[in-house]
Amino acid sequence: MVKIATIAIVAEAVALIAVQATAQSSSSDLINLPPYGYQVCPPARYALCAASTCTPTGKMITVNVAAAAGGGTAQFPEAKCTCPIFTGPAIADVNGGNMQGSCDAPGPGQVWSLYWPKQNIPQAINNWSRKPADSAVQMQLCSSTDNVGDSFANCFSFACTEDSERTNGVKTATCFCPLGEGLDGRAVAKSTAVITPAGQCNPDICSQHPVGAPDEPNTNPSKCLGSLGSE
Repeated sequence: MVKIATIAIVAEAVALIAVQATAQSSSSDLINLPPYGYQVCPPARYALCAASTCTPTGKMITVNVAAAAGGGTAQFPEAKCTCPIFTGPAIADVNGGNMQGSCDAPGPGQVWSLYWPKQNIPQAINNWSRKPADSAVQMQLCSSTDNVGDSFANCFSFACTEDSERTNGVKTATCFCPLGEGLDGRAVAKSTAVITPAGQCNPDICSQHPVGAPDEPNTNPSKCLGSLGSE
């Protein structure tokens, strides 16, 4: 059985939603999921990069490192990602990415790239179509043998600038994200498998710097894992 890091993220998200639904929440309500500072941010605009692919910029980006991983900051190769904007509550790691401890917007005309479970996300692979079939999220395993562990993008809790024009009618933001960075700020080995919701299980996506999360090393062939709601 494949142990899927991204499914774990979804499970954590569900737990966070339950916590928010049963307790009074505010912008300072932190969820204790060490080593992260997970927080359900109040309803606002945010970028959802989960199904995006990215382009390396040739620059470096500074990333917050979790205390359990040594703390401080680290440098990673930077990528530019176009991500659709949603409005509503969203999960953040206010101590991770390049966030500064709160859900406050990074600046004028800017939003954070955060996370909230969605079964449909407009994607570049289908020209940002909002039709259910074109925007359906499908999870894909990129195998250890693909050697993409150091080239996937982690956009969780990074700053984005809202684009001045819509992309095929979809409001988008340009986000700058690290390549090959784990959820705790540590580098991911090239031979690590990656789970990505990008590209609707098109295997070519694995080499196109998709947004995703590292999985444990495994040599299972790259394969489609289905939708978020499938088992």
